Amino acid sequence: MSDDCFRSLSSHADWADARSRSEEQPVLLYKHSSACPVSGNADTEMQQLAEEEDLPIYKLVVQESRALSDEIADTLGVRHETPQAIVLDQQEPAFDASHFDVTAETLREALHSATVSAE
Repeated sequence: MSDDCFRSLSSHADWADARSRSEEQPVLLYKHSSACPVSGNADTEMQQLAEEEDLPIYKLVVQESRALSDEIADTLGVRHETPQAIVLDQQEPAFDASHFDVTAETLREALHSATVSAE
């Protein structure tokens, strides 16, 4: 599987795009560590979710964008973890999960809850 199903989250412009899109629909911020086997499992789960759901998933590789990862954590008030997935709705964190909780099923449920509460 490739990263083609993810949007890049490696610059301030990408971060601004994710926040802007979250005004229209929930988006998923996915923080990945290329050095962590748990992140490898989470990556497979996120790819599965991307293939099954029509939603923007922004992927940040921590080794490449640590300063941006820290900025996102500070802005959202969500402690940095990897792997980590944050559902962003109306520019606010609606849900976050880390480590073994980063699964397609868990995030599908969180996204559904965010969508239902927005209606």
